[in-house]
Amino acid sequence: MFIFTTRRMFPSAKALARALSYRLGDRVRVTADVNTRLTGKMIRWGTSNPCPVSGVNRGDLIYEASQKNIFSSRMVNSGVSCVEIMRGTPEWFPVVIRRSLTGYGGIGISVCRDARDWSTFSGVYWSYYRNFRPELGVHIFNGKIIKLFRKERYDYLTEEEFPIRNAIRGYHFQRVELGNYPKLIPFVENFYDRFPIMFGRMDVGWDYDNKLYRVIEFNTAPCLTNNQDTLDVYTDEFVNIL
Repeated sequence: MFIFTTRRMFPSAKALARALSYRLGDRVRVTADVNTRLTGKMIRWGTSNPCPVSGVNRGDLIYEASQKNIFSSRMVNSGVSCVEIMRGTPEWFPVVIRRSLTGYGGIGISVCRDARDWSTFSGVYWSYYRNFRPELGVHIFNGKIIKLFRKERYDYLTEEEFPIRNAIRGYHFQRVELGNYPKLIPFVENFYDRFPIMFGRMDVGWDYDNKLYRVIEFNTAPCLTNNQDTLDVYTDEFVNIL
């Protein structure tokens, strides 16, 4: 058995491999080699690269999730409310500027507050700013929610006018109870019916003004090196299906 990943995702894949090796009593290897000669069951961790072995998670869905404009189009065409990535001139402001469609951790993201600033951003991808209250990190596995976080800002920082909630701007994940978000379960079920990716973390926001959930993006290789509980949850789920 082995985990197929990329160099950037290697640390989390390695952490999962160690945990699975211990639980299964058999060594689980990790590789990013597209010409690997490893055989047996394979977990595809955050990579759509070709691999001679088929395994858990679909490469085509991982690719779509990694390309924010493609993922956005897939959600729109599937009838899943989302943060829609656009080009052209916005009809209203503020908008979120997206200089990278494959970045993570807030790379390439900024806010254009009004039409006066738009001339400096013309031609880029963007999305309408949504007043998300709250914003959640939803770990799913095989269509069910296995762990739920809420994005919170550190207490010593004041809330921004147009918050972009990621680590570099002072936000962290706080675990919360699923029972406090009853509308989230049918939203995730609907998402999974239309985008049946095996596992990963959805970033979801409650659009306070329109009173609905929107999927922001999907992480097909969530970090497992900074939270033992998250690693344990994923390990348990994989053990149950392998």
